[in-house]
Amino acid sequence: MKARSAKSYAPVRPSAASAPESVSATVLFADICGSSRLFEEYGDWQARQIESRVLDTLMEKTGEFDGTVIKTIGDEIMSRFPDAERAVNAACEMHRALRDDLSLLDFNIAVKIGLQHGPLLVEPDDLFGDAVNVAARMVSLARADQIITTLDTTRRLPDELQQMTRSLGLSRVRGRRSEVEIVEMIWQEPGTVTQLIGPGPQKELRKSLCTGLLLAYRGTRFEVRDDSPPFTIGRGDRNILLVDQDQVSRNHADIHFRQGRFILVDGSTNGTYLRLDNGERFFVQREEFVLHDQGDISLGEAVRDGDPYLIRFECLAA
Repeated sequence: MKARSAKSYAPVRPSAASAPESVSATVLFADICGSSRLFEEYGDWQARQIESRVLDTLMEKTGEFDGTVIKTIGDEIMSRFPDAERAVNAACEMHRALRDDLSLLDFNIAVKIGLQHGPLLVEPDDLFGDAVNVAARMVSLARADQIITTLDTTRRLPDELQQMTRSLGLSRVRGRRSEVEIVEMIWQEPGTVTQLIGPGPQKELRKSLCTGLLLAYRGTRFEVRDDSPPFTIGRGDRNILLVDQDQVSRNHADIHFRQGRFILVDGSTNGTYLRLDNGERFFVQREEFVLHDQGDISLGEAVRDGDPYLIRFECLAA
């Protein structure tokens, strides 16, 4: 879904006739990642069928946790929940249901979710208020398979859910004078979460160090060691790994070794997609990612089984 402008969900002054209800509740946005790719690869009819199945799943999980779907916005739904606990549990189940849906397995489907608790003005088919603006900002910050909210919202959660969080640092939100702390809800099984490196304070969740990195591309193997120079990837002739495809930037990405880890640094126009063997998927654009375990890297487009231009990687543990 294309990034929304900051004005998309701006609160408006209601008319006296509409008399919207004022409540305290949790707003949730769930957005299908890379939906335009579905239409390019599978055509309008099949892509719409895939989208409809995903949206049906999201709406079903909303209802299971006492939520109300307010509206769908293209490939995104907007829902309201009575409290943050039910919204977070619904978000976790949305991800799990899509991951376990065998009918979607071949399509590399993922969603990203943002939510926020706060005061709302409720109309029959829409919501307005600060919580809507913040939730919209959260989903714009989220990546595939992530649930993003604020520290304020997580403080409303029971202890067991508060323990399933990690800080992603500070970010500005329209209408707020000061930056707010962004938090990710961890819904995956323990041990499958990676550290994302970026601006602001980070909490490191993986402790395993790597001494080497193996890369395989179209029958050629590369070994990157802890004392190797930066490993360059792109369409330009001077790269160590040359990937001559239209969607690949001339200097697409580098891999550096820092403090016991191999860091993929994306500098491309179209971004870098990663899929780990445990099923986790990530999208990196103009930022950094800690490579761990093993999986596939795709430059400029989502990972697809059978793609001859996939880069296979494997981290060698210390």
